[in-house]
Amino acid sequence: MDVNNQQKGAESSERKDRICQSIRKVGNRLGIEISPEMLDLSVTYIEELLRWNKAFNLVGRRLDLEGVLLLFLDSLTPLMMKGVFSEGVEVLDIGSGAGMPGIPLYLIGGPFPLTMAETQRKRVTFLRHICRKLGLSRAYVYPGRIEEMRKHEDYMSFFDVGLARAVMDPMKLLGIAGPLISEGGKLVLFVGSSDGERLRRGASGLEKRGWRMESLRSTQRYVGRDNYLAILKKTS
Repeated sequence: MDVNNQQKGAESSERKDRICQSIRKVGNRLGIEISPEMLDLSVTYIEELLRWNKAFNLVGRRLDLEGVLLLFLDSLTPLMMKGVFSEGVEVLDIGSGAGMPGIPLYLIGGPFPLTMAETQRKRVTFLRHICRKLGLSRAYVYPGRIEEMRKHEDYMSFFDVGLARAVMDPMKLLGIAGPLISEGGKLVLFVGSSDGERLRRGASGLEKRGWRMESLRSTQRYVGRDNYLAILKKTS
């Protein structure tokens, strides 16, 4: 029993070291100082997500530590945009899933007011659990679709920043989520190269919808994956 406990303890320590080293490395590339508290909360989040994922398949049962860690690190890449995630900025995570990208951004780039919209009950339960466990006092879970949010006048033009990763076609997303973003606010879209190029080519169409492509930036130098962040600004 003692041998098993020692082995489990060593594996846990190894896992924690792996997570912390990876977050520090990406933090350095982003020019962000990572505090011990940030690391502790991040480790707890990742380990808790791995535990829940085995039981409830929140992000795909095939994802191991490396897969979940990569999702976490990828979630941090919007922090390359300095000043976007300041303390008073209202952030909407559209189709939050198990909390990414919203929770990693909150832990490393926050705190800021964060609303995570998610429809699946098991994910909503996990999000509420992890917010309590980590003490994320400024994070809120909206258990429904963003189309439903539009029925509430208080949410219209309320959010300064919207986040979306692999939710739906980017142009369709603009039509659905656009009314929730304030004028001058931004939509940060995690996209592949083809969707990114399509958005770039469709700049005139974006302008007709009241949006402007602010930037399209590769995340490869930060996390080693050739994905892109499309930053769209609402102009009207």
